[in-house]
Amino acid sequence: MRTLGTAALVAAVTTLAGCGSSGSPEASAPDDCTGHGRVVARADLDGDGKDAPVRLTTQGSGACAHRLMGDAGTSADLKGLDLAAKGARVVHLDGHRGDLLLVSSEPHPRGGAQPHLFGRGGASGLRELTVDGQPLVPFVATDGGAPPMTATCTDKGEIAIDTAKAHQPPGIVLAWDVTRTTYAIKGGVATRARSRLVAAAAADPTLRKDRPDLFDGRLFAGCS
Repeated sequence: MRTLGTAALVAAVTTLAGCGSSGSPEASAPDDCTGHGRVVARADLDGDGKDAPVRLTTQGSGACAHRLMGDAGTSADLKGLDLAAKGARVVHLDGHRGDLLLVSSEPHPRGGAQPHLFGRGGASGLRELTVDGQPLVPFVATDGGAPPMTATCTDKGEIAIDTAKAHQPPGIVLAWDVTRTTYAIKGGVATRARSRLVAAAAADPTLRKDRPDLFDGRLFAGCS
């Protein structure tokens, strides 16, 4: 029964994640938008070695609404996204020019939120990192029973997404197969580099002990 519940949750999470794609990330913000919005982080998004305020505007219908704005007029169009003004995290990749910024969506009524990762690139200077039109980082469920998942940075300057699915055939104890997929990041574009199995038929209690990051919702620990 636990395996069937997990499968149902995977389907629900996939549906929710499909709603998280951004609108028109190439549209530029007018120069007079400088200073608008709420500061959600200080980051070196353009790679000049200096941290600068990153602002989020979420309300209104004017040219400055629904934008993530860095310095020097760079911005990303957020139409279609409902980003939270709190909890943004700076992500640093070794060898990568410019920081990345992780901003979560507002909590979903079913429990959880969709993380969105932004970096320099595109005509407007900032863009969301996506894969096949969907956010690079999977939906983070918080209502219990979600498949284990986490995201981190690698010593090669890539992003690694660890995801798990219930091992088949099911046994007496729930077990997981964990796959790591790494992505190269360049110009605000994420490209799959490789994918490999990192744990096979790992018993749930053992995996929770050895890899607590897969279960506690942490993302990019040690990458700031």
